[in-house]
Amino acid sequence: MAIEDLDASLVTVGQPVEGGACFACFDTEPTFPTDATTAMSSIDGWESAGELTEDGYTEGKSITSNDLKGWHGKTLLVTTEDTTNTFQCSFVEVDRGTAAKLRYGQSNVDVDSDGVVTKIEDKSINNDEVALVFDELESNNSLRRTIVKRARVTSMDDVPHQRGSLMVYGMTFTSLEPKDDSAAIEIYHETPDKA
Repeated sequence: MAIEDLDASLVTVGQPVEGGACFACFDTEPTFPTDATTAMSSIDGWESAGELTEDGYTEGKSITSNDLKGWHGKTLLVTTEDTTNTFQCSFVEVDRGTAAKLRYGQSNVDVDSDGVVTKIEDKSINNDEVALVFDELESNNSLRRTIVKRARVTSMDDVPHQRGSLMVYGMTFTSLEPKDDSAAIEIYHETPDKA
């Protein structure tokens, strides 16, 4: 069946799936999901990063271009020099080991047998590379899964310690090119009757 010229069922808001929204893998060669429905907990190496703030996450894309002008000063051609993909989010479960490792680096965080933080040493720059998965439930109950195959934290927000405010780890991840020359970001989408 063809898509209608206008179809309101294709409009959606961003909202998390039940049981998780962001997952991280610190392995150097992660196993990636190949659909939107496989439970992340069933894939080795992936850990839940816990709840995000109500803002969810923001996907950014910047393009560096070169405007080539003619003798009369008019733009004749635009070439794309580079693109950069970023993902910004804030984690609220600051005592979850995965969230702390994303902010401070794996080697600087100690956790107990349940994955709860016991100690953080903020002693070095976090140069860890990580793979990320963001799962969403769309308004029509479709599932959307965004896979960031290789990323690094490139900026961090201040951590609020105010009375009555959530303590959160806000950070921006910049996507890096995968080592196997595959797509840096993959998005899977499954509708309810196809899932």
